[in-house]
Amino acid sequence: MVESDRPPLETVMGALLDVRTVFDEDSAVISTLREALESDGHSGAVAWVALPDQTGGLVVERVLGQETGGLIRLNVGAGEGMTGRVFERATIHWVDDYFGSPTITHQFDHIIESEHVQRMIAAPLSLDKDILGVLTVGRRSSGPFADKTVSNIENLAQRASFALGIAKRSRDKAAAAALAERRRISEELHDGLSAMLFSIAARTDQLQRRAAAIEIQREIADLQRELVEAGGLVRSLVSQWHGEATADLHAEVQGVVDEFERRTGITSVAVFLGSLPPIDGARVQALSRFVAVALSNVERHTNAHHASVTVASVPTQVTVAVSNDGPAPASLVPGIGLTGAEDRITRLGGSIAVLTEDDVTGFTIRARLPT
Repeated sequence: MVESDRPPLETVMGALLDVRTVFDEDSAVISTLREALESDGHSGAVAWVALPDQTGGLVVERVLGQETGGLIRLNVGAGEGMTGRVFERATIHWVDDYFGSPTITHQFDHIIESEHVQRMIAAPLSLDKDILGVLTVGRRSSGPFADKTVSNIENLAQRASFALGIAKRSRDKAAAAALAERRRISEELHDGLSAMLFSIAARTDQLQRRAAAIEIQREIADLQRELVEAGGLVRSLVSQWHGEATADLHAEVQGVVDEFERRTGITSVAVFLGSLPPIDGARVQALSRFVAVALSNVERHTNAHHASVTVASVPTQVTVAVSNDGPAPASLVPGIGLTGAEDRITRLGGSIAVLTEDDVTGFTIRARLPT
């Protein structure tokens, strides 16, 4: 499979709540941008923020200073116009004569003309290596942009990107903490209540064996049946509750790694290369279950001191690799000890492989799953 040189854009969709908060009407970024526009006069400039959509392009989410409604919710493909060009190339760009510029495409000329814009400058909003959107400012007056103006727009975009980073990290930590608490409660319910129900069922079975009266045997049999039904209901509710908590692969994997380190004392870390794409619950459960089983194998079959889980994505695939620094068991082959996890991955079109090197300590178990 040939990987695209361009980073996956659909991964940014999970942070749109953070993006809209940063660019809320009353936010500091929007207030600063509004003040900058008003310094030119109310009709001197127009500005907009465009954010990624699920098609790999952009949609204009916030507009200030517009004279028409043509910019609102406008779809912009990667590479199209000034905004699309900056989104594709991830670098600031400006033109002093918009309609005469050969460096941009011109499919939006009718909208720009209706806004009476003469020149334009756009800067990317970025977090790590991901482009979260584009901030664009158009001036209705002619003439070249001053160096100070270019610097001010670039600084404003950097401030917005920094605010996005804070919001995203806060959201990820909150999601991981919530999932960890759900998992803890689920395990306590399952382990504690299941043991209690099993004990009661065993005791009623002994009573039934001892009871001579038919009516008592029937009553005890009814009680046993109700206990079995209650146990099944509890397991179903716990499974459903836990399944609803696995919509966020980042938080789920982080929770599994944190719990493994806490339980075993093996130094463990989760590494996420780039941003993760939105995937359905079945795939999140399959990958998080693979991580849990693979780490359990590290605990049982190696003398590892360190373990790591690396999650990476390309536009059509997510790869999860579980590595450790312990010696690989001599009999280790793909699928051993991972039958259940491998079945889940295989049913969804993925695969599991064990990677070892003769001259390298440790080994890696890797799962690949199409998105």
